[in-house]
Amino acid sequence: MIPEMKKMKLSIVTLLLTSVILLSCKKVLDTEPQLYIDQSTSIVDKRAAQAALTGAYNALSANNYQGNTFRYVTNLLSDNIKWVGNTPTNREFDVYAIFATNSRVQDLWSAIYKTVNIANNIIEKVPTINDVTLSQADRNKQRGEAFFLRALSYFDLVRLWGAVPIVSKATQTPEDAKGIKNSTTEQEYSFIKNDLDSAEILLPAVVNRNRANQYTARALKARLYLYQKDWIKAEDFATQVINDSADFRLVKPYSQFYATKNSTESIFEVDYTINNKNSYAGNWFQNPTSGGKKEFLPTDDFIALLKDVNVGGSRSSLIFTVSGVTYGNMNFKIATGEDQSYILRLAELYLIRAEARAEQNKLEEGLKDLNVIRNRANVPSILTVSSKETLIDKIILERRVELAYESQRWFDLIRRGKAQEVLGITDVNKLLFPIPKQEILISSDLTQNPGY
Repeated sequence: MIPEMKKMKLSIVTLLLTSVILLSCKKVLDTEPQLYIDQSTSIVDKRAAQAALTGAYNALSANNYQGNTFRYVTNLLSDNIKWVGNTPTNREFDVYAIFATNSRVQDLWSAIYKTVNIANNIIEKVPTINDVTLSQADRNKQRGEAFFLRALSYFDLVRLWGAVPIVSKATQTPEDAKGIKNSTTEQEYSFIKNDLDSAEILLPAVVNRNRANQYTARALKARLYLYQKDWIKAEDFATQVINDSADFRLVKPYSQFYATKNSTESIFEVDYTINNKNSYAGNWFQNPTSGGKKEFLPTDDFIALLKDVNVGGSRSSLIFTVSGVTYGNMNFKIATGEDQSYILRLAELYLIRAEARAEQNKLEEGLKDLNVIRNRANVPSILTVSSKETLIDKIILERRVELAYESQRWFDLIRRGKAQEVLGITDVNKLLFPIPKQEILISSDLTQNPGY
């Protein structure tokens, strides 16, 4: 019996180019999945470069990526949310029985690789543009942003599918996308690190909470090193951002970071407006007029945690109850579609540093970081811990409530080796998604993940 908390995920990973290859050549800003870009609409001047970069951010913010699908599947896979919908495709994520034909899996795969492809073209073509109005500083910034977006995209790909193909060159024709095979996860993490190194060098140290900059690169590096168990570097890069208190500060009350856009706590959030909407809030509330269908509710044990004054504190604002039904309360702008997607924020960096310090047996320092987050949420400080293991358990619990609806919990359980135990998953292969069946059918170079 699969516990309410969660389910059973499907496998794994790997390639990408093919379905796009069969599509007709399209422009950089086209919203359809693609792995190559028509050479005739390539990046040839300053205006085209700016449009391409806008297109990369649009691809990241699309409903098939951060706008809805990524948040939908990663949060539903956790033990914070239960599924109450009636669509079989979505139910597969709730019970960890995902088929390679699942349309959300295909859509997410295509959307992420589209983001990669646009970034590839920017990285490769911007240095060769013959346009005197495009300064070297602007060229560096555009390429730095593209390196960051590509790193973020591959970080999502490797966490969801594992051994995916690495496409690092601009593709303008279907032939460019042939012959690319699955890479190893080690190769992928090395590729991500190199992209973040390039981004950090090229980008300015100027705060923009909706665009890549040096701070976003360093914050994502901190998360990357946490996943790789490089505790020293995870601590170091988290500290670099935390120490810039002039630009980054925790807000109070807790709800302020999602009640207002671009708070001082935000390092990188995907911005949505009335003219650039997402449909994610419709999964939380039923509203036939504006399209809501209520697919999610918080799980009972998560509700209990939020209501516990020694755990949830002011984070009880993440739920509200109407007529005996308790709803989630972070993504609620169903009428306007303007709920942000919070990719990196300061609270996570405190918890990354706390965990990295705990792993290095710096228990006092790690506990101090943990208490910073607890105190902001009006939760009493923990005065002492008896062991490294005890402190890490408390940090992981803190991450569960602090980052509740931010696509972190599922990955935390996997990287800490707790997903099968906590979620009742019997098949380890289900900790990765299947590579979309259509991709496997089109490309003989791709290898399906085990168990699919």
